[in-house]
Amino acid sequence: MNKIITAFMILLLLITAVVYLYWKIPVVQEKMATYTEDDFEQENIYTDLEDISIRLQDEIQKGSDEFTIYLKDLDVKELEQINSLLDGIYGCGSTYQQIRSVGEKYKKVKITIERTINYAAVQAYINHTPILDSDERARILYEKIKEVMDSVITESMSDYEKEIALHDYLVSHCKYSEEVNQYSESDIYRAYGALVNREAVCNGYAEALTLLLECAGVNSMFVTGTAEGIEHAWNLVELDGKWYHLDATWDDPLPDRGESVIHPYLNVTDSIIEKSHTWKREDYPQAWDMEYNYYVQKNAFFYSFSDFQYSAYDRMINGDEHYYEAVVEGYEENQDDMQFIFQNNDKLDNVNWQCFAEGDYRVLVLNGQ
Repeated sequence: MNKIITAFMILLLLITAVVYLYWKIPVVQEKMATYTEDDFEQENIYTDLEDISIRLQDEIQKGSDEFTIYLKDLDVKELEQINSLLDGIYGCGSTYQQIRSVGEKYKKVKITIERTINYAAVQAYINHTPILDSDERARILYEKIKEVMDSVITESMSDYEKEIALHDYLVSHCKYSEEVNQYSESDIYRAYGALVNREAVCNGYAEALTLLLECAGVNSMFVTGTAEGIEHAWNLVELDGKWYHLDATWDDPLPDRGESVIHPYLNVTDSIIEKSHTWKREDYPQAWDMEYNYYVQKNAFFYSFSDFQYSAYDRMINGDEHYYEAVVEGYEENQDDMQFIFQNNDKLDNVNWQCFAEGDYRVLVLNGQ
């Protein structure tokens, strides 16, 4: 009898030790979980909300409705913060349900996804995925995207040419909304507002360009930060492996120019745009090259005002163009500087001009009448 009691006590101690090890020591929990959980793998264990947001973004892009992960030293409640780390263009997390605990350190959680009409519209264009009959807004957005692509994009275009065509379409067809008191779900913040309603704020401009560039096969990113201290959104675009900032909103200044398009912020570097914009740089690739800057490509980037004068006069008077835009590095404004355009000129009665300045990067836009 004593032997049986002793054996029972030893067994009980062993069970207690195993349970203790399982609940208290993560290495033991991990080892046990590899046998009891099908998807308990290192790449599916998360300790950081930002890493979870990256995974969520990937699952949204893949078209997943839900997925499961394991949290280590994180509370399920904290997952409600991850949508603030997403751009929200194609979707967001909807629910976060704990399925069970795995030891003391781990929680198995199911995340469900809610996708936006942007996802349905882009997938319909790229992969010909059917849009549900009930999703009328997605269908309208898809039809607008298709209309834009059919009207301005051709197969022979380079990525740079596609970027310009889509930028120019958006700037000439969308008006910056001055309705500052709109509710957060208003169309002015979305691609739908920019493309369908033709009225949006910066978020809508940048979101619309993200969709259009993806449909054109041009890699881009949606950037959030500030501009002159105010919350702002714009794009980064990849051309031949190099990244460039593109701010279509700032290329469509108030008052609205209608179909008139300017390009001061089409493909600029970090060092140029940082004069007025701020962003979390570690979250985005560096933009340092000027090869695809609009004015470099147009041979309209000058290091002296005299070179600019010669080119502007040649284009506007000899070439009979009433509009000209160029960069004059380090230009200092003077209201009499544009008088040169009237020398021996009987074509133009007056010239309106503006200077868009970011440090030494100064864009002059001339409009003659």
